[in-house]
Amino acid sequence: MAAGKLRRINSAVVVAVIGASAGLPVNSASLVRDQVAVAKPNAFAPQLRDGDIVLRRGLDMMSRLVMTQGDAARFSHVGLIVVRHDTPFVIHAMPAEGERPGGAILEPLATFMSAAEAADVAIYRDTALSAAQRGAIRQAAFAQLGLPFDERFQLSNTKKVYCTALVVRAYADAGIRLVDERATIQVPLLPERVVPPDHIRRFPAIPLSLIASLSP
Repeated sequence: MAAGKLRRINSAVVVAVIGASAGLPVNSASLVRDQVAVAKPNAFAPQLRDGDIVLRRGLDMMSRLVMTQGDAARFSHVGLIVVRHDTPFVIHAMPAEGERPGGAILEPLATFMSAAEAADVAIYRDTALSAAQRGAIRQAAFAQLGLPFDERFQLSNTKKVYCTALVVRAYADAGIRLVDERATIQVPLLPERVVPPDHIRRFPAIPLSLIASLSP
């Protein structure tokens, strides 16, 4: 579940089914870039830590379909912050887009939340994390780099990954259950329950604090 343009038919079918199962309209006007402004990351970057959770609302059709899940979803994609040389990066899982292969990638936060990618961004934190736990989350996130994108959205498939699975697994490696059954939904044609990106912040199993909100 991601914010880039969708190029693969299987992903399109899966997300279309998700949208249809929710039965909710998509307000495309709310996603028009001209109507929103996303702040640059410079101002809040010093506050960020390994393991912070970053969510965004994308601008393409796939993002709109993902957001039809649940009740009034705000975000369509999620990743994990890792800090390198005082610069925040994001590790997240994307479907293939054009010449870019799908899977778990690392990119600067500035790119993740750029005008070309995001209409809305927010960052959350488990303030109870110890330094050791943040380190474990960071290590687990890096260990997933290069995994192919999971178009069947299975948390149990550790050889592939989708965006929420990457985040949930990284926290699990630090001994933290990030979400519980409230955050999962059953989607027709998919083999197991999935966790929509927005449900990480809406139905966490642990308290999460809002660190930065860049909504218009």
